[in-house]
Amino acid sequence: MSNNRLALAKDLVLFILSKAGGRLEGATRLQKIAFLIVMEAGVRGGIGFEPSEYGPYSRDIADAVKELEEEGLIVVRREAVPESDKGYREVYELVSKDAAKRAEESLFGWHVLRRGGVARDVVWLWKDAPLVALIEYVYRRYPEYATKSLIKDKVEDIVKALSRRYSL
Repeated sequence: MSNNRLALAKDLVLFILSKAGGRLEGATRLQKIAFLIVMEAGVRGGIGFEPSEYGPYSRDIADAVKELEEEGLIVVRREAVPESDKGYREVYELVSKDAAKRAEESLFGWHVLRRGGVARDVVWLWKDAPLVALIEYVYRRYPEYATKSLIKDKVEDIVKALSRRYSL
């Protein structure tokens, strides 16, 4: 990965954590929010996403998390979640608010009101939403990234059941 892509991915992770209030739960959630910002707020620069077992995945974002943790700018912890596939989830915590502010300026520059606003809204909307809703939105809006998903049918079944139950 190029240094520019890694720097951009690191800035994006810092921005997401900052706008999420300094804490975000779940690798899938982090990946999907990053994906939506890239797709819907126009943050390009070469951050790549590919279809994976849980929808769009970026090695760039995963590498950025590792580097940010090594640099002491974020902390990644594991919380036990017995009912999950892995038995745990990652929790990401922002350590440096100054680094997050620089990241936002680097990402959006003078476009911060337009593109930064869209990106901020993406984080705000999805940071605490049910994960199944986030995944369903991504799969519905970007079906080409759900082609390898192991959970697509499960997500669709949950959404159908909820729709019937609550007459959505």
